Amino acid sequence: MRHDRRQFLGAGLALGIATPGRAAAPGATPFRHGVASGDPHADGLLLWTRVSDAPPGQPVNGRWQLAASADFASPLAEGGFSTDAARDYTVKVEVDGLRPGTDYFYRFTALGRHSPVGRARTLPQGALAELNIALCCCAVYFRGYFHAYAEMAAMARLDVVLFLGDYIYEYGLKNLTREQLVHLPDPAHDTVTLDDYRRRYAQTRSDPSLQAAHARAPWICMWDDHELANDDWSGGAQNHVSERDGPWEARKAVAVQAYLEWMPIRDPAPQLRRYDVERSFAFGQLATLILPETRLKARDRQLSLTRDIEWRLLDVSDPAHPVPVSDPALLALAPAALPAHIKRVPDAAALRRKLDAPQRRMLGEEQMRWVEGEMRGSVKAGRPWVLFASETVMASTVCPDLTPWVRAPGRKTRPSTLPGLAAMLNALYELSRFKMPMVGLDSWDGYGAERKRLYEMIERTGARTVVLSGDSHMAWANELHHQQRRVAVEVSSSTLTGPTFAELIQVEDVPFGRLLAEQSPDVHWCDAQAIGFIHVRITPAAVQANFINVDAPAAPRPGCSVVKRIEAKAESGGVGPWRELGEPGEPGEPVQPVAPARG
Repeated sequence: MRHDRRQFLGAGLALGIATPGRAAAPGATPFRHGVASGDPHADGLLLWTRVSDAPPGQPVNGRWQLAASADFASPLAEGGFSTDAARDYTVKVEVDGLRPGTDYFYRFTALGRHSPVGRARTLPQGALAELNIALCCCAVYFRGYFHAYAEMAAMARLDVVLFLGDYIYEYGLKNLTREQLVHLPDPAHDTVTLDDYRRRYAQTRSDPSLQAAHARAPWICMWDDHELANDDWSGGAQNHVSERDGPWEARKAVAVQAYLEWMPIRDPAPQLRRYDVERSFAFGQLATLILPETRLKARDRQLSLTRDIEWRLLDVSDPAHPVPVSDPALLALAPAALPAHIKRVPDAAALRRKLDAPQRRMLGEEQMRWVEGEMRGSVKAGRPWVLFASETVMASTVCPDLTPWVRAPGRKTRPSTLPGLAAMLNALYELSRFKMPMVGLDSWDGYGAERKRLYEMIERTGARTVVLSGDSHMAWANELHHQQRRVAVEVSSSTLTGPTFAELIQVEDVPFGRLLAEQSPDVHWCDAQAIGFIHVRITPAAVQANFINVDAPAAPRPGCSVVKRIEAKAESGGVGPWRELGEPGEPGEPVQPVAPARG
């Protein structure tokens, strides 16, 4: 079923009623990037805003207020703030001494005006009947409207938004196809400097639907790669060339600085590095959310389909008994010059050995010890669920054979503007015939030994684990196995705007998700053309996932639909398999409006 959340939000504005994040008089506020809350604790919240129209070069002083009602008749807490150009006029306030599991309203005042009103809820203590999470990632602002955020803002039951990376994208116009753009990126080039990243955040956060989602509930956020550069790792990134972009450490430092300025996340303690942002959250006696950092602390460089594949030659004169070729003259020939009876094939076993090399790290030893401590602490506290947040897909995958489609006579591929994508696609198509894990070597498939250690940790601690992930631009429901035993389940969110994975690898005409699930024992279901987010509902007895798709992200007023509903029940010693739940339907009821901000 379809419906349009913007109709509700628009009706609230027409009546002079401000939903969270909407001021009664649009354009009359210096807070043009809205308000937000994040990193909730049982006794505290972090509040965020930006003074968008500050006098050039001058500091700005203002006030903040927290109240039990949106009219702020009796503020429960208030204080002052000061901000300046050194932090891009962003504001963060940590409010402590609050009551657990309690709804609060907040606002800021500066330059004689009130901000929009935000709503936030502290984490509960004790028994909790259910936890409702909006799981999302991959918001390509210039590719579509943020209708998914409007949907989140209108959810009747929402405790927290869990955003797992790619809040912005670093690409400039040279890497984009203009006819596919809804907005032009600002700046027009790739983000490299501090000013570049700040401008990209400012553009993204000017969106009213995003502001409404931020004002609706607290966010818990972690970066992935595009907040810095595509496929980044501790020592560099695929989309970083030092001769063009300068030193990686300098770019990393300014990208992290802009992220910490613009996102509702608590800054690391002074004695820590700026990217030491791993953290955990206890949702009463129901669940522990573990949120590691998977990019900058310890990650080894990703393997590449174009750089790390080893090839060998086979003599297939007798197709039933191929013979390895060792003749130096044949080995020296270019692939196009090989005789018909000599075939060039990838060494799948060698690639698997590289992927599973014991020294390859995504989390690193320090974080692995921290994760195990968090799992043990959660089990000891009697919480039935551990929610492990991963910025990339954890399931083991086997790429389906794409050659019957992509090598079909007359089929044409589109030119790509993304750096390195054309070469990667050619390698992916060719290698797909060999049943290798090529869907994402940037994901946990590229770090098999550490994934195995994580699975052993889950079994060792007895943590009933649900993995929440993103990054792939596909929607997934997975059952994770270690030595043929199910150790956890996983749901993974797709992009909020596009492009989808099917579009990126140019297989929109291929049932890629179904074929991937058929080839991969870990994959229960996959949709390679999904655009949307997941409403995850946790109860003591089960985890439920509602996959919510945006019908037309490039259209100004589309609707949203629940396309799949699944559930996995808690079992003794673990979690059961995914099972289907009824017919998909509407995402949920509209949230009740709150009183207007006063300016």
